[in-house]
Amino acid sequence: MQIITFHGDVETTSYFLTQIEKQLRKDGYEVCPFYFDTEKKTAEGMGEIRQGAYFLTFNFAGLYGGDTWLDDGKDIPVVDRYALYCINIIVDHPYHYHDFMQEQLKRRGDRYMQICIDQLHMAYMQRYFPQIKLGPFLPAAGTELLCRPWKERKTDLLFTGTYVCPSHFDVFINRNGEEYSRFYHSIIDEVLADPQQLLENVARRRLVEEIPEVTEEEIRETLGHIQFLDYYIRFTLRGNVVAALADAGLKIHIIGAGWENLPCRHPENLILSPYVSSEECLLALADAKLALNVLPCFHAGAHDLIFNTMLAGAVCVTDSNAYLDQILIDEENVILYDREEPEKLAERLAAFLQPQMDEKLQQIADRGRKLALTGHTWEARTKILEGIL
Repeated sequence: MQIITFHGDVETTSYFLTQIEKQLRKDGYEVCPFYFDTEKKTAEGMGEIRQGAYFLTFNFAGLYGGDTWLDDGKDIPVVDRYALYCINIIVDHPYHYHDFMQEQLKRRGDRYMQICIDQLHMAYMQRYFPQIKLGPFLPAAGTELLCRPWKERKTDLLFTGTYVCPSHFDVFINRNGEEYSRFYHSIIDEVLADPQQLLENVARRRLVEEIPEVTEEEIRETLGHIQFLDYYIRFTLRGNVVAALADAGLKIHIIGAGWENLPCRHPENLILSPYVSSEECLLALADAKLALNVLPCFHAGAHDLIFNTMLAGAVCVTDSNAYLDQILIDEENVILYDREEPEKLAERLAAFLQPQMDEKLQQIADRGRKLALTGHTWEARTKILEGIL
């Protein structure tokens, strides 16, 4: 069976895809990777494409927009010329991709399957895009690269990820005037007051309250334009947790852009490094004792950082959700916290980082690593993909 994989211009998802390719080859599949060239807007790769092969990608790379994989000198997408069966894994909420999904239904609805990494993303698809065929739930996974002995680890607390000041999104919130701005801020305030609420549900309810006669189609159209609310909430929560830890006196090593703009009283506690590749992040995790995760508005799924941390032999410090509550146990294989009370987390971490706690932390790290190895690697996720091929 031939599987065409398509690497877009996002390094992270390309790295995920590389891990999947390794396991597919081990299991006897013919894998032909292609890499998007932003200058030529064509793809360069290896192997010959056969009619009816499978096309595997993340976040619509090769299927939509500026990185659509076009045949040389033609406007025909390669996936349509060869009638490829498309399997697309999305790692963000579906409301980021309404136009993308409509394009798939229009061009190749009978040859397109979408896979989500959050169970409630799947529920959203079933409600607003029931015409699209869904694959199995596939939570993000981790990659094992290096696991250093505990005593060799030099970094107490690590965070990998970017930060954008929420005010950056004011241009979208305020662009239609004061009335719209108040409407958007009412949604933001409600979600931040109770981050367990789903943004799409709060937005839907507020829209119905404002316009009782609104139709389902109009609701769906509106939800396709709330990405900036997602980002505003995501970076507010992320910034709040990091700022609380820094202001409590904890030194946080951060790999990622934008943190020099974080409002906090003690920015000297942020030890900043620029963004690096996925592989370099994994090496940094192997040098850490604790690694912080703040879920990006996932309510029934996992972030890859959780399992990357465990596989690197560090202790994952994360908030939780309905899916993670089934597999994570506080101080057993992870340190769990309530992101609405980051000050309490700061107190706990300060206590955990005392020398006498090293043995307990190593035990948590060992059990976390065992958990990740038993079923939360990209190799394990690839077996699920193979089940639908």
